[in-house]
Amino acid sequence: MAGHGASLLLLLGILPALLVAVRINGKGREVLYLAKGDSVKLGCPYVLEPEDNGPQGVGIEWIQITPERPGPENVFLSYQDHHVNYGSGSGLQDRVAFVQTDPGQRDASIRVADLQESDTGTYQCRVKKNTVAVHEVIVTVQAEKPAAPQCWSEGELIEGGSVLLRCFSRGGTAPLSYQWAKLAEGYGGGRLPSGTLQGRAPGDLLIRSLTGAHAGTYQCRVTNRVGYSVCQLNLSPGPRCVPAAGGRQAGIIVGSILGSLLLLSLLGLLIWALIARYQRKECQRACSDCRSSTGGTMPRPCTACAHHSYSPHGISYMQCQHGDSDERAAALLCNDGIRHQVPCPAL
Repeated sequence: MAGHGASLLLLLGILPALLVAVRINGKGREVLYLAKGDSVKLGCPYVLEPEDNGPQGVGIEWIQITPERPGPENVFLSYQDHHVNYGSGSGLQDRVAFVQTDPGQRDASIRVADLQESDTGTYQCRVKKNTVAVHEVIVTVQAEKPAAPQCWSEGELIEGGSVLLRCFSRGGTAPLSYQWAKLAEGYGGGRLPSGTLQGRAPGDLLIRSLTGAHAGTYQCRVTNRVGYSVCQLNLSPGPRCVPAAGGRQAGIIVGSILGSLLLLSLLGLLIWALIARYQRKECQRACSDCRSSTGGTMPRPCTACAHHSYSPHGISYMQCQHGDSDERAAALLCNDGIRHQVPCPAL
């Protein structure tokens, strides 16, 4: 009995120590796929059992385990006795911090900013009291989320026509997935109306036989494994323009008038050209008569001929004119079919 009582007393003595434990409220091992340049919160909230009234403080360590850097554990962030310590060698010193000002208040979560591909690895949170609790997060940084895409349309935005919606992202790690949706009122992700077909390119959407039901805002969502980007496009199909009967008739009348005026102008121009040609021939014939009448004694050849309406007695007057000095020589009077050579009168 004495031995049994001693064993019972020993068990009661160590039972409080067994009850004192650190427990991390987590989901077990987490796996995260993140994009380069993102920020991430690595959670590590913990609780202490109520029986833990000992003087020993809480110790916290964050360790990065990477296959590329084997060797001793790399403690890049720790907390002990109300002091935060930053490790070296991991490249995280300037980009990591505890979420809480005092991590000893049951939250050892950290935030890592501007993720790089070299940050890929297993992150282990260790919280120490009388026991040790461990939580692991596997982080993979190997991709870039899609760059902001461009949205545009090709075709006539009229009812009954066809239009091609196009979407393209110039950046992001493949494979990229494109998805179009017509935004419903107040939220996104609405269904596409009837008459829409997938185009040849991954980001194309063909809409045939446009109607008022196709009007609205369309969103293109480009997705890969680590994120997504969107762009939006607004469609407002207009009515098909059909000219009225009155307008068509007025156009025919105006066109007929303009055509008639053009025809009259061409006819007038033709008549003027014929008259000018006839006058030139008559003038040249008069000059020839002038030379023959003077017996070839004209001091200079007649270089220009002009017809004047000079008829003091009903006589048609033809003048021969010299081109260089404007000197008048003999003229030819035609009266009753008889040609007379007389001096040129003053004009």
